[in-house]
Amino acid sequence: MGVRNEVRQGALKHMLMLLVQRMMGVGFFYLAAGTMRDMRGNVNLALYLAASVVACAMMWGGHQETLHARGKKQENTKHWDKILLPILVALTYYGMYAAAGLGVRYGWGRLNLAWFAVGTAVYGVSCVFTVWPVLENKHFEAAARIQGDRSQMVVSTGPYRIVRHPGYLGIVLWAIASALMFGTLAAGIVAAAIVIVLLVRTALEDSILKKELDGYAAYAEKVKYRLFPFIW
Repeated sequence: MGVRNEVRQGALKHMLMLLVQRMMGVGFFYLAAGTMRDMRGNVNLALYLAASVVACAMMWGGHQETLHARGKKQENTKHWDKILLPILVALTYYGMYAAAGLGVRYGWGRLNLAWFAVGTAVYGVSCVFTVWPVLENKHFEAAARIQGDRSQMVVSTGPYRIVRHPGYLGIVLWAIASALMFGTLAAGIVAAAIVIVLLVRTALEDSILKKELDGYAAYAEKVKYRLFPFIW
């Protein structure tokens, strides 16, 4: 019972942290924009918060152990991820929204509404690929490491039949969708930075998994693409 309560409390703590981070991002957008009347921003942020609540509810229903593990600081995180992960967190939770808000305030290269519609559609797909992998893979932690303490195994079902790193694909799609929905040059620049960080992180993590996780090399022979189907 003690272990179960620890997992439950850890999962709740991590879930609340995720929601707080998202609310901070929303606050950064409105502070930077200087207005709450930007339709594109309001729709994006409403989708962002709604998707976050739904995802947390789905995880709470049967994946509390994964939530608990994702919220813990892991000592054997790869050295390069101790640099890349904080950068990725800063860009995705805060940088995107602060930059988008400044783009609204100063009107930096705003796209027309047709791109907003495209972005909204891509946003829906991104939600699938950010939540589905977490539900499918109980070893889906935030930090890049080999989880010997959790008996890590290769997962080849669900979205892992499409690409080897579907969670990263979800973040890439989210970044592109957000830039199109906000429709500002500043958001586009941050989205490009996020994609670059994820490309580097995917390459490094994939290499480590091939070397250190039993069965991953064989899995990589079956699922050819790391991040983008039919491309890479």
